[in-house]
Amino acid sequence: MSILGPNVAEASTYDVIVVRGDILIDYTVAQAYSQKEKIPILLTDPKTLSGFSKRELMGFYDEGARKVLIIGGTTDAISESIELEITNIGYEVTRIWDWDRAGTAARVAIDLWKSSRESVILNGNIEESYLIASKFAMRRGIPILITNENEIPPSTIEALNMINARKVYVVGPMISENVVKSLTSKGIAVERLGKDINISDVIDLEEEGLNLKIDVISMVAGLFLGGLALLLVFRLKKDDSVPVFVLTEDERKLVQALKNGEDRQERLPEATNFSRPKVTRLVMDLESKGIIFREKKGKTYKIKLDKPIKDTR
Repeated sequence: MSILGPNVAEASTYDVIVVRGDILIDYTVAQAYSQKEKIPILLTDPKTLSGFSKRELMGFYDEGARKVLIIGGTTDAISESIELEITNIGYEVTRIWDWDRAGTAARVAIDLWKSSRESVILNGNIEESYLIASKFAMRRGIPILITNENEIPPSTIEALNMINARKVYVVGPMISENVVKSLTSKGIAVERLGKDINISDVIDLEEEGLNLKIDVISMVAGLFLGGLALLLVFRLKKDDSVPVFVLTEDERKLVQALKNGEDRQERLPEATNFSRPKVTRLVMDLESKGIIFREKKGKTYKIKLDKPIKDTR
């Protein structure tokens, strides 16, 4: 099956990415491109566009956004009715999809990267791998592709060929040596994160403000980081607070803007001098890390700190 079969996306710069909120792999794949192009991601219900999401899109539109990228098909990701609603706001909508998750990830790599000498590969059935793969891919600016435990899907192989990948970083457990051998037989170098290489050898943790630390605790502990992850989990159980150094400068500013640890999301752009799309992206990043949570309040959301922030100086 050709990757370019179902729906070919034209080369374009998008203003907003829309993905189904309860399918973590779609969000994970989207994050790498979102970070690369600095585009906010809007999460949605698969069938209907919520009032909040619609207002967010209208706000983006008022600020000049015109192009929306939907990741996922109409049957099992985001319905045609949502696409129509987005179009009716005034957006030009492009949808990237394939018949399964591996195919959709492959299409994203081919259509959006065109060429990438490196790629991340994870087992799409192991959710614990998603966050570390996403962070790693975002740091390197490379696409995420999906494999099964014992065999690489044809769509993934085609994507690797089409983007001319020469090196693959394998992330997470339950990826057999058969997969590794299949990759190396095609002249692709393979390294396993946490086994062949240390994460810190590729990601400068100081430069990243140790952003990865809490993510590793929450998503990867006990899997492939072994003793380090277990040590971090033990420390987290003792103290549920979040060290301030794990936050980026922008995340700190947003958290500090929360009055008494909570505020309405609609007030945060004014309080931080950030654009609404940037506030939305920061809120989603902090929510994915378990640092804040959103509570529906009428026509907006109330943002609350889920964990205390601790200054360790």
